[in-house]
Amino acid sequence: MRVLCTCLPGHGHFLPMRPFATAVAAAGHEVAFATAGEFCPHVEKAGFPAFPAGLSLPRQLEEANRRYPEGELPPGKERFETFVPRMLAGVAAPARAADLVPIVADWRPDLVVHDETEVGGPVAAAAAGIPWADQSVGILRPLQMLRLAGNTLAPLAREWGVDVGPFAGLFRYLYLDVCPPRLQSPEIGDVKTAHAMRNLAGAGAGAGGELPGWFASLPAQPTVYVSLGTLFNRDATVFAAVLEGLRDEPLNLILTVGHDNDPEAFGPQPANVHVERFIPQALLLPHCDAVLNQGGTAVLDILGHGLPILVLPQGANQFHNAEACVHAGVGRRLLPGEVSAEAVRADVRLLLDDASYRQAAEAVAAELAAMPGPEDGVALVERLHREQRPLHSAGAGSASGTHTGG
Repeated sequence: MRVLCTCLPGHGHFLPMRPFATAVAAAGHEVAFATAGEFCPHVEKAGFPAFPAGLSLPRQLEEANRRYPEGELPPGKERFETFVPRMLAGVAAPARAADLVPIVADWRPDLVVHDETEVGGPVAAAAAGIPWADQSVGILRPLQMLRLAGNTLAPLAREWGVDVGPFAGLFRYLYLDVCPPRLQSPEIGDVKTAHAMRNLAGAGAGAGGELPGWFASLPAQPTVYVSLGTLFNRDATVFAAVLEGLRDEPLNLILTVGHDNDPEAFGPQPANVHVERFIPQALLLPHCDAVLNQGGTAVLDILGHGLPILVLPQGANQFHNAEACVHAGVGRRLLPGEVSAEAVRADVRLLLDDASYRQAAEAVAAELAAMPGPEDGVALVERLHREQRPLHSAGAGSASGTHTGG
């Protein structure tokens, strides 16, 4: 079986797909990725062939801002639920589908697996007459938002003479749900094709490398790790507030500020504070006691280690993820206008001193550990290839009657 994986060109979209793609290859199948050209070297470094397809993230955002007035909204839930679906379905999908259709025709995959934010993949698969599977990146997005994406994608689907359904291609055949129940939206009960699949693979997972030399000499006190990811780390005032709030606390503070920021720009720090461009998160998390994070796809990895989290959402789905973390009792949240040294200090003290946050995070970790693994996801796509029909989960659909899929 040949499987073509498609994703937006970013670590937060590729890395969550990597364990599943690795499991597909380990089962003896052929796997390739399609994503924007400038990201292909990262895919190839991970050991997969990569086909250039679609726009880079900056070009995608630039064109969407030009075309849709919602781009002027401040970061938050409203912008995410109105601007992002239009950007993904109205700007990113047409450009990617234009490249994907000939790639599919030439490489001839048996099915397509797309990250749920990359909705050109279903169009290309439908145009080729093959099934596709959706891999989620976390908490289910609001169905109202996905209907907007479906309406925006409809002209492209008509252009290629296909029908991918009302949700921009999602839920038609198979939705691989990587979110543990305690964090998941109740609307997941309306997705008939949802099947759970554990997939801990946030930023740094599988990246290799090693911890810095100074790490071995950290004193025996709580260790707090701070990261705003790889795309939303440009607001230096957030890092500055964290440093001001925590540098004098009795803890080890580790900040990774991203490759585009200079650690020296934050000035000299006391011995308990270390500012680096990048450290593989997978190496750090087992040694941490709490994490400050922007709330992207890395949330599942953080909670998979049973760590309480202070979410500092900056954009995209991070505001929804922050709400879910607070609701599940695994952490705290500071919105952009709420971030200050005092607020950061108070929330981190709560995370370290109130055992309920750690206990709730450990409960989520237990749920994640109990979920079926990527190998189960492979069995599902093998079945999809054989049966060529939607794979409904047992007991799917809620009492609301808003059933999706099929």
